[in-house]
Amino acid sequence: MTTGITEHKKHLHNLLKTVEGTGWILCDAIKYMSENNITPDINLNNDTTSHLAQNISEIFEVVSECEEPEVIDHIADKMLEYSGVNSQKLISYLQKYMGDNPLYKKIVENSKMH
Repeated sequence: MTTGITEHKKHLHNLLKTVEGTGWILCDAIKYMSENNITPDINLNNDTTSHLAQNISEIFEVVSECEEPEVIDHIADKMLEYSGVNSQKLISYLQKYMGDNPLYKKIVENSKMH
């Protein structure tokens, strides 16, 4: 029994570290997209920046589909932490392009607690 709990904790720790790294990359990419007015749209006349932005938003969507509330809460907190003083810019951009998303909603909820 103890081995199972230890393995579960190890797995959860590794998962949270992976999610944390993914959150940092997403936050950095979304910050860049926001600062440079890059919109996610796969159909914008072969505009590669918009295509890449669309891919980033799809990664955000995939991460948000995690069914573990602890994982979503962790990545939301980390994205807020990484955005620092720019958290409102992050939230505004996410609202505009990814607002119907559970991770976005958790980021907004967690931002009110900080």
